[in-house]
Amino acid sequence: MYTMASAEESNLLLTHPSPSSPFSQRDYASASSHDDDSGDFHRLRRMYSEGNGHYTMKQSYLSAGSSRHALCVPLLLAGLGITIGVFSFYPLVAEQRSLHSRLSTAGLPLLGSRHDEPSVLDEDYKCKRDDSYSKNTLKGAYDLPYAALFRDTRGEKKFEASAVTIVNDEVYSVCDSSWAISKFTRELSPFSKENVLIGDPDRKEEEDSGYEAIFEHEGLFYVVRESVFHEGHDHDDGDYHAIIEELDLHDDDYTVVRECRCEFTFEGDSKGFEGAVGFPDENDQLYILGLCEGNHCSEKRKKKNDVGNGRVVLMKKAEEEEDDDGSPCLWETVRVINIPESAAFLDYSAIDITANGRVAITSQEGSAVWLGHASGISDGVIDPDAFEFNDDDDDSSSVLQFPKDGSCHTIYCNIEGIHFMNDDMLMAVSDKMKSKGRQSYRC
Repeated sequence: MYTMASAEESNLLLTHPSPSSPFSQRDYASASSHDDDSGDFHRLRRMYSEGNGHYTMKQSYLSAGSSRHALCVPLLLAGLGITIGVFSFYPLVAEQRSLHSRLSTAGLPLLGSRHDEPSVLDEDYKCKRDDSYSKNTLKGAYDLPYAALFRDTRGEKKFEASAVTIVNDEVYSVCDSSWAISKFTRELSPFSKENVLIGDPDRKEEEDSGYEAIFEHEGLFYVVRESVFHEGHDHDDGDYHAIIEELDLHDDDYTVVRECRCEFTFEGDSKGFEGAVGFPDENDQLYILGLCEGNHCSEKRKKKNDVGNGRVVLMKKAEEEEDDDGSPCLWETVRVINIPESAAFLDYSAIDITANGRVAITSQEGSAVWLGHASGISDGVIDPDAFEFNDDDDDSSSVLQFPKDGSCHTIYCNIEGIHFMNDDMLMAVSDKMKSKGRQSYRC
């Protein structure tokens, strides 16, 4: 998970690669880059000189790359590759060459390089060549590997995080590999007793949950299963639909109140709904906006230049005595809404909309987020006939990239959940790194 801080803060994070390190998260420090007399800055220098083994300094400036494993936890835990973090929209205000000179004069290694290695902040630094980098890139605040959240993992060996939401200052997240609901503090405190898994991770042992979205409405949590095969009457044919579960969460378990099929049909089980949010109308009728992962809501159309054709499906629940597959309820399609072409993504991996219409839509392939506005929603109430994403010509939208590493490589490769923490910060979750060489080791 990821978190971002304001640009005025110049945080330096001390990280280490060894589980045997004498340092803990208490050694995480914020060092001012405004002058070299800072007590915190010299404290970090002392910690480096006194520590055993090779420790590295990493800065949270976006222009120099944000550390994926920023907190002081052994990289052994981070190896699962699933991360939670927070990001800010503020552009970078500090000049990177100034920071480079301060660190050099302090005798500290830069971004993991040893003293005899060239700094990544030299003239060949790729991102420096992009004059708009600081304006078009989120700023990292803090992040934490998913595996470092829980004291009791309830036997879970993998966490493929896929969605996140915040309710009453508590964070709830789902993984498409697990039937449990993760609950933890927004501070992302490692191994806190307040961080728990709710429900049996193996509720249905024969299959993964396929959970791709979570939001709360009137005390119930709605979780969306991406796309599930439904057999036809003759059991020889069938089609794919998302399923929305309504959950009543308890301290360590939950009750499935209802499971309802979505009317909208997908082409397969790998590109269904990848995110969802819900709002009531003026009559308190709940409407759900489901984000399609593929352009045109398609799994089969995979052209590399097919971008900017994102879709959101607006749905409302229709109560029935029994629909064709025996379900007592159905989420009917009201209409399909186009995402503006300025969100020119190959895929769409998460969505959040605030009570007053601020919108964030992420791309996993592009490691980016589209920020814009929607009309037809005010004070948390939706007008289903008027809801639209604002047109591209109103200059109210922008695309920001997630931070790169010191060599300008993508490190947040699998963003699958996004949520506004406030007007200036986003919380995101990522899936694990794709195996068998399908993604860089940096992911």
